[in-house]
Amino acid sequence: MSRASIKGISKCFACLLAAAIVAMPLAAFAQTKIVYHSNKFKPGDDVKLGRQAAAEAEQQFPLLRDSEVTTYVEKVGQRLVASIPAEFQHSEFRYYFKVINASDINAFALPGGPMYVDRGMIEAARTEGEMAGVMAHELSHVALRHGTAQATKAQKYAVGAGIAGILGTILAGPAAGQLAQLPIGAYFLKYSREYETEADLLGARSG
Repeated sequence: MSRASIKGISKCFACLLAAAIVAMPLAAFAQTKIVYHSNKFKPGDDVKLGRQAAAEAEQQFPLLRDSEVTTYVEKVGQRLVASIPAEFQHSEFRYYFKVINASDINAFALPGGPMYVDRGMIEAARTEGEMAGVMAHELSHVALRHGTAQATKAQKYAVGAGIAGILGTILAGPAAGQLAQLPIGAYFLKYSREYETEADLLGARSG
């Protein structure tokens, strides 16, 4: 995708987001209730699954060996983590941030806290706020435990059962195509619209 296309998409997205915020009263936005979904897994399970997925990701994708860039992304990420509301904080989770040396405009976060940001997204972001907004959305999926909640729902219908199926629930948004290259990526498609909306709302509060 060309840089011109990226800018066009970013501008379009920004306009749509602005229109949505204007159309929604701020008080209603602030008071929208976000709750945990039914989840048969414990937070510690999220951590174990995230570590396994992170190990697979780091075998597949080249990490950027630039301490300055990685430290910068880590600082932005930890600032976002500190802003997550107390009711969605998990003492078991260990958030950390790494940069993938790829031109894709993607970012994805894994259950329990590991997050990966593509170099291409950092380069495409016109401001730190644009990058932080994407990161906040992905971190919200982790904080709300959407991966294992969706696995719980799927297993109810005997879809994608087992560890690989659970790990597959990390597939969401633009990262889906990238993660599909991994063994964990063959079972689920995207988070539900409801989960995406919740991540948007919590991410807006945390970002």
